[in-house]
This record gives sequence, structure tokens and C-alpha cells, in this order.
Amino acid sequence: DATLLVVMDDNFHLRSMRREVYRACQDFLVTAPDAIISFSIAYISAPLNVCLRRNDSREGKQHIPSHVITRMDATIEPPDESKPYASFEKFYLTINNATDNVIIGGKTFHDIEKCINESLQSPIQAKKECSVEEIAQTKQEKERQRLETFKCKSQRIDLLLRRLVGAVGRVDKKRSKEANETRKDIIERVRIENNVGSTSDEGIVQ
Repeated sequence: DATLLVVMDDNFHLRSMRREVYRACQDFLVTAPDAIISFSIAYISAPLNVCLRRNDSREGKQHIPSHVITRMDATIEPPDESKPYASFEKFYLTINNATDNVIIGGKTFHDIEKCINESLQSPIQAKKECSVEEIAQTKQEKERQRLETFKCKSQRIDLLLRRLVGAVGRVDKKRSKEANETRKDIIERVRIENNVGSTSDEGIVQ
């Protein structure tokens, strides 16, 4: 018998994202009922100001727009089994990464190993039918993710359009108003295509 440790290194800042991984494990157990699968989370924590400072020191593709980090900080959902439909997050470890140039030591590795071993004592069970409440919760979270994706896309579009409006104004000030109205029309069409309710610029790019 083979033992396999799968490490998924990603943000997974929303609980619904982590739940999808858990449910994928449940689905796998339907086809491989003899398998033993556990699920645990290592939550790397650092304050927003530390994340922004570290990001400022990065260059090229390693540097992330500050508003992306700020928005993620505002929406992040740390592991918490007490939350609705979050019982799958029973086994998790919080690692404080607020201090610079600190090498993770033996105690942290010991804690990670302990968390994994504890999760193995309560392996995942094959997927059962979702309750009405779980289905409603899943739809709600998927809609929130869709809106977050739209906001990110619309911000990039609006930023580009505003730059184009500025360029038009520098060439011909008389056409600035026309260019700005065209910008609003494009944003409105993007909103309609993505089925988002707010029509104001603030509601779209907030």
C-alpha cells in the first residue's frame, strides 16, 4: 500500500474554495472506497501592513497590485469549524508569519505533523447527498465568488478606459465628454453581460 501526501499551495482565502477540495476527496472515495484520506489545513497568517510592505519589495511578476491584497484581506475566511457548514475544517494549524527572516523551526514542523496525524484518525467519509441548506449555502458562495471576479475584471477595464479618456482629452478637450460617456456605456454593457445589478461606477468598481 502506498502513502501519499498531497500539498496544495494556494491562497484558498474563501472557505468555499477549501470545501471544493474536501468534496473532491469525498468524490474520489466513491470510486475508491478502500482508500483512507484525511484533510488538514496550514493557515499562514500575517497582518495586512506586513503583506503590503513585503509586496512593495518585490519586482516584476512577483509584485501584486496593492488593491488585490487589500481586497483579499477584507474577504479572507480563516479556518473555523464553528462556522456554518465548516465542520470539515476541524483539523487546521495557524502559522504566524508576521516576522521577517524567521526560519520555521522544529516545533512548527512537529505541530504540522501532529495536525496531519490527528486528521488521519478521523478520515474523510464518502460524499453524501447535500442538504437543502448546504445547497443554498453553496449557491450563495459561488455567487459571491462570481461578483468578486467581476469586480476585479471591471476595475482593470475601467482603469484602461479612464486612461483612454484622458488621452482623448489631451488631444481634443471638446471630445472628453463624449469619450467619458462611451466609457460609461462600455462599463454598463460589461455589467449587463455579467448580470450584475449596480449601474453606478462606484457600485461596479468599489
